[in-house]
Amino acid sequence: MFRSLIEFYEKSVKPFFFRNVEEDEISMYEGNPQIKQIMILGASLRKTHLPLSNRLQAALYIGIMCFTGGPEAATFAQDYIEDLIRFLNRTLFVEKDKIIVLQSLAGICHNNTTNQNLAIDLQILITLVAILNTRNTNQMKIKVKYWTCYLLNILCCNNIPVARRLNKAKHLHTSLIHLSESNWYGWPKNYAQVLIYLLGFEKQNRAL
Repeated sequence: MFRSLIEFYEKSVKPFFFRNVEEDEISMYEGNPQIKQIMILGASLRKTHLPLSNRLQAALYIGIMCFTGGPEAATFAQDYIEDLIRFLNRTLFVEKDKIIVLQSLAGICHNNTTNQNLAIDLQILITLVAILNTRNTNQMKIKVKYWTCYLLNILCCNNIPVARRLNKAKHLHTSLIHLSESNWYGWPKNYAQVLIYLLGFEKQNRAL
């Protein structure tokens, strides 16, 4: 899922950000290129005078750097989780913007329990369940739900207490059933169906 995004980052985004940053801003991170890049991207994410599209682009590639850069890169990105959740809760965000934020959070939380727990402490579960329980079913909203399921899988896969909390979420089982019947073509798994099993709504009776 991240492969095409990573390729675009290397060819188009990485050169742009390095060309537009002062050397003294990143000199303290010269020994770790992943952290240096995340620092540059994080600065752009927080610059409120920049166009929203630029800030969201920075958010997306923070996620990619965490996905490809290992534990240290993901740890350094902890500072931006709250910013991203704040973005996700913006009611005026269009679906494509929400997808970018979800992709970023998925990269930051991938295989990093500390980041996962921080996102959970910042009440991200409430936001994600609310997204899945919306009744709108146009194609872009469904794509938002796909990425929401993917992120929820990351957050609860090895976290039994979180899975139990989600098991009690009102209407979530029904929402996941409907979403599991959608076309997940291009995804490695039907993550709505995986969640149904992970959260204990149904017993797994076939290979995922």
